[in-house]
Amino acid sequence: MISIFNDIFKIRKEERWMALIVLLVIVALNGLFIARLSPLFMQEGFGPYWKVFMREFHLSGYDPLTYLGVTDWGTVYNVYRHPLLAFFIWPLFLINAMLSALTGVNCVQYVVALPLVAASLYSYLFTYRIMREFFLLPKGDATLLSAYYFSMAYILLSVIVPDHFTISMFLLLLTVYVSGRCIHAGRQLSWWQTALLFVVTAGVTLSNGIKTYLSALLVNGRSFFRWRHLLLGVLLPAALIWGFSRWEYRTYVWPKEQQRAAAKAKKAEERQRFMASLSVDERQKAEEKQQKRNQVLARQAAKTGKPMKKVGFLSWTDTTTPRLKTAYENLFGEAIQFHQQHFLGDTLVFRPVFVRYDWAISYVVEGIIVLLFIVGLWVGRRNRVLWLALSYFVFDMGIHLVLGFGINEIFIMAPHWLFVVPFATAALFHRLQGTPRQVLRLLTAVLSIYLLLYNGVQLVDFLLSPINATL
Repeated sequence: MISIFNDIFKIRKEERWMALIVLLVIVALNGLFIARLSPLFMQEGFGPYWKVFMREFHLSGYDPLTYLGVTDWGTVYNVYRHPLLAFFIWPLFLINAMLSALTGVNCVQYVVALPLVAASLYSYLFTYRIMREFFLLPKGDATLLSAYYFSMAYILLSVIVPDHFTISMFLLLLTVYVSGRCIHAGRQLSWWQTALLFVVTAGVTLSNGIKTYLSALLVNGRSFFRWRHLLLGVLLPAALIWGFSRWEYRTYVWPKEQQRAAAKAKKAEERQRFMASLSVDERQKAEEKQQKRNQVLARQAAKTGKPMKKVGFLSWTDTTTPRLKTAYENLFGEAIQFHQQHFLGDTLVFRPVFVRYDWAISYVVEGIIVLLFIVGLWVGRRNRVLWLALSYFVFDMGIHLVLGFGINEIFIMAPHWLFVVPFATAALFHRLQGTPRQVLRLLTAVLSIYLLLYNGVQLVDFLLSPINATL
């Protein structure tokens, strides 16, 4: 186990200078992000934490739940979608509590930045290794395509996002890498490897666990259904995760929901008594104020679309948001190139669901990237590692574009699937030789430089701007 760990996580000699440069960039971006928000979040006794984090944290559709959980631990995430995530951050809570006791301020941003930096760095390294080992690219091309991936908007942004997406990207790329090594070595994932990968990935986000099973199926083939692997590697871990989620809900979530329901009912009674005590004019003004609040809530609800059902898991679906417009403005648009207007705006607060680019060149760039992606999928159709990554993409498109889960802010999910785009382009690199490959190399370099400058300048400008500029 120790040798396997060292083999995967040891930074190799050819990676050291590249890793150092990438690490410096990641640390610099995190430093700017911390500096921007630390005057608000490091105040002594600045609570209540929930209101401060939710009011002041605006970074696209990402939530500051990790900041909240590390500051004041609890099951702040949805326990069915993220069953183990609250317990994964519990050590960070202990570290932050110790530092806060020593310094007298909330050190949450620094504590959370440490795993973000590590996960971002290894996500880059795994991307590079996948290009080298499974698409057989030389160092220069593998470095170029890794930079191409990290120049994309919501991958570049992911290195500072205090949400679960950066950790998910790291775990998914780790799963692709481990699975790819099995494919190329001609061996299978053992039941305990499948179980371990499932528990870790599904523990962070349940849908990631499905991708682990897709990986095991593509690696093991028919052996996936052998009784030992199916029982110990698939059914038992899934049952344990589900059972743990139910226990977590009953232990931590249900009592709080009961308290909130009681508090809401009490507040409604107090409001009724208060309204009855007002004069006619005062009551009219209060009702007008409430109507304005209801209008804001209605506008926000309109952005989420109509669900298949209003209860259960189907309440997260969306049947009305346009799919085609979602594809070119958000899926392959905002996820890869930031829109100029409503930069990093939250769809559920300020940002419209769809924003158009100010420049026509943005759509041209998007078209070229998508074309390279599609052609790469075709020429790499016999590459099992590409198929494995593509299965992640197809699964995500099923839950986002077909069912409509999170479709109104689909771009924030980019770390879960966007790596399939440079992987497909890597297959195209592998196929072409001579002048065509030189042309593709030049085109990819131009795209990478353009995306890095276009996305990087906007992101750095945002991080250097006063906090009040986004409120």
